[in-house]
Amino acid sequence: MRRYRLTSSEKGPVKLFVGGLHGDEGLYTAPILERLTQEGVSAGEVIIVPSLVKNSKYIGVLTEEYYRSEAGMHLLQLIQEYKPSFYFELHAYEKQSHARLTDPERVNKIGVPPFVDFGDGILIGSIAPILRSKFTEHDFCMTIEVPKWSCKREAIKEQVLAILRIGLTNSQREEMMREFRTRYPSQIKKAEKLFYQYYRHRLKPF
Repeated sequence: MRRYRLTSSEKGPVKLFVGGLHGDEGLYTAPILERLTQEGVSAGEVIIVPSLVKNSKYIGVLTEEYYRSEAGMHLLQLIQEYKPSFYFELHAYEKQSHARLTDPERVNKIGVPPFVDFGDGILIGSIAPILRSKFTEHDFCMTIEVPKWSCKREAIKEQVLAILRIGLTNSQREEMMREFRTRYPSQIKKAEKLFYQYYRHRLKPF
């Protein structure tokens, strides 16, 4: 597990970016997160793990089983060690899974809201409820799903990096949300609505 730690002389929040949490996703997330390590850090501390596992058995992150697995325990250790206020989780999915991941009935079928398509198959949503419980109500936690079939294209990489840079460059939660709302107004509006419906306004998105 390769880990990068980027720091700034300016005080700020701790941010954790993790990719490749299960299966072969690291093949797709690592090149994007490796690029993110070349970006500057204006404040605080940034931890980047391009691929949590190299290639492992696929265990869904929505299940308790995942957090008892070696990969899941490593993830929990990272969160406990760094206590990030901002957390971004990068996954990769197959083309045939798009309909299932964005299904409006997903919350009724498997108990979690659908992802929102930010364009070109790049999906965003919150993290697994089991993992969200490890963070405080004030922390920001986002999942990004990248399309396996096209994420090696430079244009797709840049679109994903543009989303990640919003998290990287903002030090305040509300500043970051304002930028997300400005750049992706309809998508964020939909994602926030789904989040509030699921958590019944107990938490702020995400």
